[in-house]
Amino acid sequence: MTQFNRKLFSRRALLKSLYLTALLVIVLSSFAYRAKADVPDVLQIENNSQGSRGRIKVTIRHASPTLSHYVYEVSVDVNGKVTKFQQQPQTSDTFTVELDLGEIQGTPSVKAKASCNLHGDDGWSNPIVIPEFPAVAMTLFLALAASLVMIKKTKKN
Repeated sequence: MTQFNRKLFSRRALLKSLYLTALLVIVLSSFAYRAKADVPDVLQIENNSQGSRGRIKVTIRHASPTLSHYVYEVSVDVNGKVTKFQQQPQTSDTFTVELDLGEIQGTPSVKAKASCNLHGDDGWSNPIVIPEFPAVAMTLFLALAASLVMIKKTKKN
């Protein structure tokens, strides 16, 4: 064989090897599964405030909890002030936690997020507004005010 034929043969062998390697990678990649992180999701925030004491109930979904995979922390943002609440390991996929926010003033915007010890968090929930006075107290106050106005008008007549 001449020098030219050896080079040609080597190039052919190299190209065949590369072609077979690429084909093998494509075939094997079709069997690969995508990794999917299960980050916790805040489903709902409910206002349970009593007077000026802010309380919320947060409903969280986080699938397949185990002793080594669970929600360990719930963070609450009240008008930009973030407070973190450590949690006991969860026992079910969907669970609720009640959190005491302390004294509140005005009508703050509140949002929450839950953090998984393996996958982190999925970001902040949609905010809710906590009224300074609960809706029931506000309704009773307005009813009382209306009744006083009606009593005063009937006394004038």
